[in-house]
Amino acid sequence: MTTPLATLENETLKRSLGTIDLEQALGIYLDTWVRSGVTWNCTELASAEQYPEDVTPNVLENAWKAQQHVVEEIEPGRYLVALPVKDSHRKTAQALSCIVECESPQLLNFALEQSQLANQNETELDRLREENSAFLRQVSEDFEELTFLRSMAEHLTLEESNHGLTRLTDYTLSLLGQIVGVEYLYFLDGRGGQPRVAAEWAETVRDVPTFEHWQLEALTRELSATPGDRPVVRNSIQSEDLGYGLRGIKELVLVPVSSTIAQLGWLLAINRSGRQAAMCAEVGWKLSQHELGTREASLLCTAAAMLASHANNLALLAEREALLVSVVRSLVSAVDSRDPYTCGHSERVALYARRLGQDIGLDEDACEKIYLTGLLHDLGKIGISDSVLKKDGPLTEQEFAEIQRHPDLGWAILRELEQFDYVLPGVLHHHERYDGKGYPDKLLGDETPLEGRLLAVVDAFDAMTSDRPYRAGMPIEKAIQILGDGAGTQWDAQLVDAFLRILPDILEIRRSYHRPPLPNRKTAEYSRSRDLLASHPAVL
Repeated sequence: MTTPLATLENETLKRSLGTIDLEQALGIYLDTWVRSGVTWNCTELASAEQYPEDVTPNVLENAWKAQQHVVEEIEPGRYLVALPVKDSHRKTAQALSCIVECESPQLLNFALEQSQLANQNETELDRLREENSAFLRQVSEDFEELTFLRSMAEHLTLEESNHGLTRLTDYTLSLLGQIVGVEYLYFLDGRGGQPRVAAEWAETVRDVPTFEHWQLEALTRELSATPGDRPVVRNSIQSEDLGYGLRGIKELVLVPVSSTIAQLGWLLAINRSGRQAAMCAEVGWKLSQHELGTREASLLCTAAAMLASHANNLALLAEREALLVSVVRSLVSAVDSRDPYTCGHSERVALYARRLGQDIGLDEDACEKIYLTGLLHDLGKIGISDSVLKKDGPLTEQEFAEIQRHPDLGWAILRELEQFDYVLPGVLHHHERYDGKGYPDKLLGDETPLEGRLLAVVDAFDAMTSDRPYRAGMPIEKAIQILGDGAGTQWDAQLVDAFLRILPDILEIRRSYHRPPLPNRKTAEYSRSRDLLASHPAVL
């Protein structure tokens, strides 16, 4: 035997309204009435016969209009009860009713009021639970965003500058993709004039549509053609809307990454993740759990601004470093120009030192620092008199004492330049000996900083193999022999071994080194004027 459909609907409706407890408390059964036009009809015809036709419609109408229960006495000790149905899913007016026999209408009203009050409290409690769930979700999202911003700030340091923008974008995508809640996130580099996919992140590795880089680059060109720097947000995308053979894109956000002077690139987010949509579906007042909107675009804009700021900082840092290197080369040129026999010595020593640093395991940053130290190691000779510096014979004891001043002079010249503080140990101690008989401080063994011990080896090799006013440069074989004989006494034996191990590279550097000639002022001025005319044709 099957249960009538109307009965099933009644049970579902009363369960959703919380009136089943009322039925059990009063020992009654509530019938469902539906208004059609101006007529009220009971869904169970058999029950409708017990209701007086002259009273019931008015009672039901009054209950519906007042949106509260109505109790009407139809006979002594017999009452008609009507309860309006507040069901937002049904647009037709409905009510529940019953015939109740009782001796105290006051007790019946009290029971109905308490039932409605309990129902209202339960409804309010459900609403509060939903709001609390939404607020908890919002707090969690805010915390995730703060964590992301903090992590980004920690990585926006100049110590990371050698890794440039690429490393930061890789890190940003892996963290940002999860917080924004998307399936795919890309950084397209625009510094070459055209978008190029430079970094990408995917939520999971699974059988989902994949996108070729050229497709995303073409799409970015099209979407970014709109004037302005506002983000582009698209939802409910159909496959035929995009072109370029792209399939599987349902939502996207494109955000420009730009500084005040250049377009750096774009962040492209594709498809809201299923996990994020499921969490948002629990919150009833969310507009849609299947769209990308203000929150996602705002997060991407924040990340884009931080990337652009870091790129600006990197550009400024690169300019500063380029300026410093230019200053260094000018100082070296000032020293080398005083003695044509030693011209190029400082740069060859710097090149040898960098290669030796690479061999012993120094990182890229340390190798660049040892290179600049090599360039500046003889800067103090600018304070040595020409009569001593250019003497074509053996030095007297007094003259040698003056030469020995050049490490201290170099240290004194450079110590006020904070940007060059890392070169001071090498500049000051590149003439120390491993046996403690060097100068200026007669340091023994490893008391001499690594920079000083390393430069001592390469400086001696270049000095021995280069021409001097009082002698020709000695053969490579003899210089190697002298280095080997002095290992452990004059020089650090381990560094000598490493130098001899890379000797082919050292000789190649020596063979291919050609110091560029100093620029001719008139030629340089002519070249500059020609460049100005080319860049300003209106002058012609």
